[in-house]
Amino acid sequence: MQHSALASATHSGRASATRSALTSVTRSARKIVNFGGNICFQPRHRYTPRSEDEVLRILNEHRDGTIRAVGARHSWNPGIETRDALVDLRHLRAIRVHDDRARVTVGAGCRIGALLRHLARHGLTLPSIGLIDRQTVAGAVATGTHGSGRNSMSHYVEAMRIACYGKDGLPVVRTVDSGAALRVGRCSVGAMGIVLEVTLQCVPQYYVRERCVWRDGLDDVLRREAAAPLQQFYILPGAWTYLAHERTVAADNRRSGGAALYRVYWFLVIDVGLHLCIRLAASRRSSRRLVSTLYRRILPAWLFPRWRVTDRSDRQLLMRHDLFRHLEMEVFVPRACLRVALGFVIEVLQSADDAAHVPSSEVRESIETVGEWETFSRIRGTWSHHYPICVRRLRPGDTLISMASCHRMEEQDWYAISLITFTEPRTDFEAVARLLAVVMAARFGARLHWGKWFPLDGSQVEDGYPGLGEFRAICGECDPDGVFRNGFVKGALFGSEG
Repeated sequence: MQHSALASATHSGRASATRSALTSVTRSARKIVNFGGNICFQPRHRYTPRSEDEVLRILNEHRDGTIRAVGARHSWNPGIETRDALVDLRHLRAIRVHDDRARVTVGAGCRIGALLRHLARHGLTLPSIGLIDRQTVAGAVATGTHGSGRNSMSHYVEAMRIACYGKDGLPVVRTVDSGAALRVGRCSVGAMGIVLEVTLQCVPQYYVRERCVWRDGLDDVLRREAAAPLQQFYILPGAWTYLAHERTVAADNRRSGGAALYRVYWFLVIDVGLHLCIRLAASRRSSRRLVSTLYRRILPAWLFPRWRVTDRSDRQLLMRHDLFRHLEMEVFVPRACLRVALGFVIEVLQSADDAAHVPSSEVRESIETVGEWETFSRIRGTWSHHYPICVRRLRPGDTLISMASCHRMEEQDWYAISLITFTEPRTDFEAVARLLAVVMAARFGARLHWGKWFPLDGSQVEDGYPGLGEFRAICGECDPDGVFRNGFVKGALFGSEG
């Protein structure tokens, strides 16, 4: 970890001058609401800096307070909350493709969609992207954003410039490009400092061939994984059937004839039409029957398994589930636990939907062992899940605390199990999701996505990350006074150390 630049304002003697210098980058404080509408707070100061020097002045001004960065606000936990200073990096969005065409350096506030469009003009793309392209690069990296069949975006970070603090407590800019510090920076949940710039691997543009096809069950899905390594699959509530989004890298970079029509079809029928139907079904008293009808009868009529389409990767791998406000929790389990974990999720959701459902002895044992049987009894018959459960495979990542982090790269894959609700209020969903998270963390070594709804506390997180001690030590070197640790970061990552 190198000091590539060093800047600091003097102490109290020039505090007033520093405050004056910040006037040009301060926006009037107002309430900040996240995409899901479940996080709302009002910082005393909100900044939109246009340079690294301005960021350093902000750090100097607030070194006795709490500073958090905000990107696209596409997160469902309090990671961005602060009552003091909020830093919006939207103006730091420059993009530079390196001469070797294997790397791209991008400003932290650049949206992923803008980066993908810039790379496409150079015949390049990113090795891995998530389902949507609305997030900022720094936000996506900090929370381990991922797609299916490859590593997370964080894994492909080669260097970062981070505004943080030195041992003397004064702000500095550090270049992090190797060793444990890079493994921390790749997914730091903002605990290492304010990310200014990220250097990512990039690859030649490639095309993806896909189709949607029904599967007979989990065994059938996993059997076909080798032939469709980028696939993701869905478990449809009510019907409890399996639908695979079968994807593989195309042999050549040629767009198939029906690709443009397919994109229109997918947007109108799935991204908009299906989601409107889900919202309608979930809002009715007879939601259980409507959801079952939707997934048993209506959706099968909308899908065409014979329709195979090849298109550019950044078109095929993206979806628009960001069009409708929702709440999402994503649980990651290692491959060895996938079967039992999915069985557990399905049975808990069936019991939440129907109080008469009798859980298996294995499910009962898992719940009782963790001491959550009383909680389980309370949620029975209270919640009808309405959104497809999306499952994506994630390769082991060279990070310390991303959801697929590992100490040896030969470790097994992880699978992300996504649970989404459209309903409000969300109390019943949250009760069910919290039970799933607590039991799965204790029984299956599950980890939760750092950018999604996060009902676990530090004691429930501790055992899931062998590298957490090293993570804390390196963050402490960059932030000795805990300026970047809000309540969420303290509780989830630093526990008693605060």
